[in-house]
Amino acid sequence: MEELKQVVNETYENKDHIKPTYTSKSVPRPTDIFKLLPGTNCKKCGELTCLAFAVKLVGQEMEITKCDPLFSEKYQGKRNVLIELPHAAGYEIPIEFLDSKGG
Repeated sequence: MEELKQVVNETYENKDHIKPTYTSKSVPRPTDIFKLLPGTNCKKCGELTCLAFAVKLVGQEMEITKCDPLFSEKYQGKRNVLIELPHAAGYEIPIEFLDSKGG
């Protein structure tokens, strides 16, 4: 509780120097993600289809690293774009893990 109090007090003290941002980050749609997936419907991620995987990925119920085919050399271009899309929207993407897995 003390830590929260400190954050609130610091924020109040710096209120004149804080500039609000009125832009919102665009959240990727499942169809945007789906277009960048391998489209194999291999079920290795635990979902029946790549579209189902994309829906869960957007809802942050699934990690991108669960898509094994995406980390093959064949899909490196799609993977690079797919990593940046959610990352630009503010999603946490474990870049260091992705770099080490089939890149």
